[in-house]
Amino acid sequence: MPDREPGSRSDGYATGRATKKAIVAKAAEAFAQKGFYGASLRSIASAAGVDHSTLLHHFGNKTNLMLAVIEWHDQQQLRADFPRRLTPEALVDAFVSAAESNRGTPGLVQLLSTLTAEAGTRDHPARETLQRRHDRLITLFAWVIRRQRAKLDLADDLSPEQRAAVVLATWDGLQTFDALHPGMLDVPALVDRTLREAFGLEPRR
Repeated sequence: MPDREPGSRSDGYATGRATKKAIVAKAAEAFAQKGFYGASLRSIASAAGVDHSTLLHHFGNKTNLMLAVIEWHDQQQLRADFPRRLTPEALVDAFVSAAESNRGTPGLVQLLSTLTAEAGTRDHPARETLQRRHDRLITLFAWVIRRQRAKLDLADDLSPEQRAAVVLATWDGLQTFDALHPGMLDVPALVDRTLREAFGLEPRR
């Protein structure tokens, strides 16, 4: 097969994807350090080595860029922490590890907590993206809870989906509280406890 010509369309797509990744990575750093309003699109573009117009071409506005950062943040954590073999214990460990790694990016976590709260309004541009984010996690937790209930004959007044939603609400609430009161609660330990109770696992020794 002949090599692609340097100016081929596939080369352009690859370059575009690389540019977007670079912008998102620098935006994550900027949002974590300066917050959503403190970080400027021009400074993010400069840090990524692109023109301001190039950033706007790929993302349109700061809100869209922030949503891309959220997706990037989730993907980074999934690659680093998500278990290859999906067992209840491994899933607990993965989310505890995610809670621990969040301590290293408090600005980004605080920003995500704020954005989640603001997205409660129906016309918020991040609402659908964050709802899909929640739906994915609720589906995952509910699947594990349903299997554990059948295996261990666990009783619960809430459906697996409702219990999964409570677990997720607890996660979000802990992150928001920690943003206001850093270090007052051991968030990873509480995430561990919440998930173990939902999955019917013994407390960690």
